[in-house]
Amino acid sequence: MKNQIIRGTGILGLFLMLTIASVQAQTPSKVEVNVPFDFVAGKATLKAGAYSFRKTSGTAVTIKSADGKTTAIVNAPLTLGSRDSKAGERLVFNKYDDQYFLSQVWLSVETGRQLFTSGLETKAAREYKLANNRKPERVEIAARGGR
Repeated sequence: MKNQIIRGTGILGLFLMLTIASVQAQTPSKVEVNVPFDFVAGKATLKAGAYSFRKTSGTAVTIKSADGKTTAIVNAPLTLGSRDSKAGERLVFNKYDDQYFLSQVWLSVETGRQLFTSGLETKAAREYKLANNRKPERVEIAARGGR
C-alpha cells in the first residue's frame, strides 16, 4: 500500500511538472503592431492604425484596434513553423496593386498562423495576375510582443 501511494505521488508530481513546462513553452498570446495601410483580414476591412493580435480559442485570432473601437475575429487554421530566429514576431500580407490582405500572423519567432484565402482575395489575385502576369508582393511588418 505504501509503495502505491509513493508511486502515485511520484506520477502526479511528474505530470504536474510536465504541465507547467508545456504552459511556459506556449507562444505569446498577443502581439501589437502599427499597420500603415488599410487591409482585409478574413471578411473584415480594417483601416490603417495600431492593432493588437491575440490568439483566442482554437484557431481564432482576434484583431483589436488600439482605441478599442474596432474588433475582428479571423480563422487562422494552419500552423506554421520557422527556424529563422531573426524573423521575429510579424504580420505577413499579400499585396495586389493597392490592396493588402492579411495572410499570416506570427505571435512568436517559431510559430505562426496562416489564414485561408478569402473570396475577395481570390478575385483580387485573379485580376492582378491577368493585368500584371506575376505573383503578389509579400509585405511583412514587425510586431512586438504584448503578452
